[in-house]
Amino acid sequence: MSPFINRSPGFTVMRFPELIKATVVSRPNRFLVRAMVNGIETDVHIHDPGRLKELIYRGNNILIRKTNNKKTHYSVTFCENGDIWTFNDSRYHSQIGSMFIREGGQKEVKIGNSRIDFKLGNSYIEVKSATLVEDKIAKFPDAPTVRGKKHLETLMGLIDEGYQAYVLFLIFNENARCFLPNSCRDLEFSSSYYSAIDYGVKFKFLVFSSQNGNVVFKRSIEQCR
Repeated sequence: MSPFINRSPGFTVMRFPELIKATVVSRPNRFLVRAMVNGIETDVHIHDPGRLKELIYRGNNILIRKTNNKKTHYSVTFCENGDIWTFNDSRYHSQIGSMFIREGGQKEVKIGNSRIDFKLGNSYIEVKSATLVEDKIAKFPDAPTVRGKKHLETLMGLIDEGYQAYVLFLIFNENARCFLPNSCRDLEFSSSYYSAIDYGVKFKFLVFSSQNGNVVFKRSIEQCR
């Protein structure tokens, strides 16, 4: 039995009712954005370690929310991307992923020196996310990821032990029509991705849109042919 639940398009996974529009000034480091908030240059936390060069650049619009962070009082929630918005807060990815996985499993399961997001019966499921889309192709990663490659290797090892292994990709860019690993950014991950497929790791790709402060399931897609 598949560990996944089928959801109908339009299913809302997150709601953020109180958002503030801001404009990017700079990104001093991976987790900090300088932005103009109500006319004042302000530090804003961003919980997304990707490069995000197509999203976080001077003059682009972002939607932020107030938080209780001691160093910053705001957190990036959505980023403008042409005529759409993308969801950019990885703290919620596991929670969103769980909405598409059957109940009764374990979370954050330690396997050697690695952790896999979910275990349900004989199945292990790792959740990944992507916002980068080029020519309607969702791509991951947008920066080299040693951790991502390690997760795939762990899943292949679990198959050797008789388990089922899955990767659930959450794609927060509604323009995506199919998926490919981003070999231009990380050739090693791309190679591991195809090795994992040959080994028996199964991949599932879900696309989400961002509408009026809500994150909404749009469709399932497949690997590009």
